[in-house]
Amino acid sequence: MSVHNKSQDRDAQGKIKAKYRGKPRYHTMSTPSWWTRLHMTRPRRQQNHRLCHAVKRGADADALVFPLGNHKPHQYYW
Repeated sequence: MSVHNKSQDRDAQGKIKAKYRGKPRYHTMSTPSWWTRLHMTRPRRQQNHRLCHAVKRGADADALVFPLGNHKPHQYYW
């Protein structure tokens, strides 16, 4: 059984139209990578950098709280 309607989703030769071939390039609910870098990755790296320099300057490493490595809690784009 065909997933696509044969009369509307096929070209004149009976082959499936190009817009139905391959994987979709964009998913509406996905978070853009530029947003992830701007709001989740870069702030965590900046905070890590500041904390490492604080340890080098003599701050107690056990008293400092480093950010989690798994991007949580998320700040959602949508």
